[in-house]
Amino acid sequence: MRRREAIALLGFFSLGGAAILWRNLASFWRPDASEQVTLTVAAVVDLMVPGDGLPSACQLGLHTRVMANPELNPLIANGVGLLDKQAAAQGGANFLALGESGRLSAADAAFASSESARRFLLALRFHLMTAYYSQPVVKAAFAYTGPPQPDGFADFQDRPA
Repeated sequence: MRRREAIALLGFFSLGGAAILWRNLASFWRPDASEQVTLTVAAVVDLMVPGDGLPSACQLGLHTRVMANPELNPLIANGVGLLDKQAAAQGGANFLALGESGRLSAADAAFASSESARRFLLALRFHLMTAYYSQPVVKAAFAYTGPPQPDGFADFQDRPA
């Protein structure tokens, strides 16, 4: 029995045993696919609205609000895949593995290379900006909150001269 236990321990601590152990335990540290998509969308949102004196869009939780839109889910999944491809072309494991400048260049390259990436980024920007500028904390940062032309266009009511 002692000999078998020693051989089992030796096998466990060999490279093969360590590799199996690592493969099984690494899944606890690796984000699953949906978490990876959420983190990637949050990174893109941080590129689009970093805050600069106001809260960033991620600080307001707007990335989760945008992702909750069921119409955008296929577009988001495809767009994240395209961003990851651009990141791989730059030498990164995925979009999240890049630094800020790498993420900017990957997003620019994806936007220029594919119609579906363009649709993803434009739809994300539209929904993000609509949500961002409707936040009370952002609206309060601007002095005027009324309509842009409260009295109408007085000089256009007369006939042209």
